[in-house]
Amino acid sequence: MIRTNPLLIAAVLVAVACSKSAQAPRATEHAADYVFTNAKVYTVNPDQKWAEAIAIRGNEIVYVGDADGTKALESKDTQVLDLDGKMVLPGFVSGHDHLIASNWTKAGVDLFSAQSKDDYLRMIREYAQAHPDDEIVFGYGWDRTTYGGFPTAKELDSAVSDRPAMIFDFTIHDLWFNTKGLAAGKVTKDTPDPKPGFSYWRRDKKGIPEGVGVEVCWLDAYMTAGAWKPGKLMTASQKLLYQKAVEAGYTAVINQGLVTPNITNLTAILKDYEYSFSMLEELDKQGKLQLRTYQQVVYKNSSDSVEQLIQGTLELRERYNSDRLRVSGIKIHPEGNWNSHTSLMLEPYANKPGDRGQAGISAERVLEIIVKANEAGIDVSTHVDGSATVRATIDAIEASKRAGHEGARNSLQHYHVVHPHDHERVVAMGIPINVTPVWATDWSKTDQQALTILGRERVKTHYMPFQDAFQRGVRVSMSADVPSSPVDDMAPLFSIEAALTSRDPSNPDSKSFLAGRPSVTLDQAIQGVTIFPAWQARMEDKLGTLEVGKYADLVILEKNLFAVEPTDIADVKVMATMMDGQFTYRDGL
Repeated sequence: MIRTNPLLIAAVLVAVACSKSAQAPRATEHAADYVFTNAKVYTVNPDQKWAEAIAIRGNEIVYVGDADGTKALESKDTQVLDLDGKMVLPGFVSGHDHLIASNWTKAGVDLFSAQSKDDYLRMIREYAQAHPDDEIVFGYGWDRTTYGGFPTAKELDSAVSDRPAMIFDFTIHDLWFNTKGLAAGKVTKDTPDPKPGFSYWRRDKKGIPEGVGVEVCWLDAYMTAGAWKPGKLMTASQKLLYQKAVEAGYTAVINQGLVTPNITNLTAILKDYEYSFSMLEELDKQGKLQLRTYQQVVYKNSSDSVEQLIQGTLELRERYNSDRLRVSGIKIHPEGNWNSHTSLMLEPYANKPGDRGQAGISAERVLEIIVKANEAGIDVSTHVDGSATVRATIDAIEASKRAGHEGARNSLQHYHVVHPHDHERVVAMGIPINVTPVWATDWSKTDQQALTILGRERVKTHYMPFQDAFQRGVRVSMSADVPSSPVDDMAPLFSIEAALTSRDPSNPDSKSFLAGRPSVTLDQAIQGVTIFPAWQARMEDKLGTLEVGKYADLVILEKNLFAVEPTDIADVKVMATMMDGQFTYRDGL
């Protein structure tokens, strides 16, 4: 006689019932607010990568599975949207952008399309003539490789001579003034360089500033000239950039440092953080906050107190610590950029023998901040462009782990020039990184700069090895780093295409750079704009995948990314973005 086990039978029946839909509804007593059906739902959940339908109740996902499974959740009030094969993805998460206040650096004429010195000056002249009422002529996007060297105030005078002009380079680290701009900023021969050779005014043989301030030495001059109007500029910047972000499918951002002219003054920048949080909190109260915003408190001046940094961060986090608006950590900005020779290298720059660059913040101070911040329960992100800065930061992270802070999620931002030995350490320790994939292409002649400044061999072995990091299981987040990239290039789909093709999606004639690197797969690239940055924000249990119980943050695309050519991904239209169960953007859906 065969005896049956009632518990075993019950378990089998449950398994059979659930087999039709990998994630059944949590409850059926309340109908869903939204049902998206007949879709290509790519969940980024390894246990159930694909589904046909997804249901939303309030701000929560309550069903992911086949189309039939939604019927029990539908009522006359449920909005059922037949997506006719369109793709649904988790809402995109930016691992590194500056979207709250940074658009003051993108005022005026856009120079990214210029191909020569004459182009730059012509475009600035035409813009100035078309805007005669602007008190100051602004612009952005020049680079000295295209220009043919560093520009000068006299050259800018030939385009604008009747009023001050201030033009940002494409990294937003260097600022080009005309003669009236220098005068308005009270820049003279006696103006000190904050850190000679690192943050300084380019000068002629007599010591007179020629017109370019390198590595944000121009901040005081900018404010002295009356260019900074925080109430107006911060509000306008946030409104514009958040709207652009939701149009690109973003639902959350790690704002890696508030970019204002007070960035080198900790006391002043903490007040700017107060203003920014109060502004965003008011939007949240009104139901108008479009992005989950996780801010990092920036540290750029080694003269500022580490204790003040940590205490100020903790005080802000005490007040702002929700899943929609939070202080998520500290951002150390210890150097400039490799392409302006203001990053610290292990070996000299190829085109400047004997010059290894400089660090604005010492390795000892980076170590101190990371260990003390981790001790206080604060994660730290560090801007790492130069190979020596990468090594020093890895050393600091390793030391913090030895001190018992294994759970800290300290990250490396940009990951530009990395010695192979240090890359192996990143892989071994699982240190998360963030990259901007288009910077590893011929975008804005970055390829020429890399070959000239670093040399072909170092480019081959050291330059942005994020593809290998992806392949070996490192949590790599991808983003545009606005304002160092144009606002129009902020879209995650733009970064995905650049990562897959090693080409600039904005240039149809772009040629693949860094040939021979391992390929990034589409699965990996999607993780780089969803679950990996969500993990870096400590939100992986609530964001980054489409699973029952997670927040209803999603993006709907016109086409299935897996069914289009990699070179067409950036052109796929975002049909809608939903954050917390509410549409923040719809176009044609």
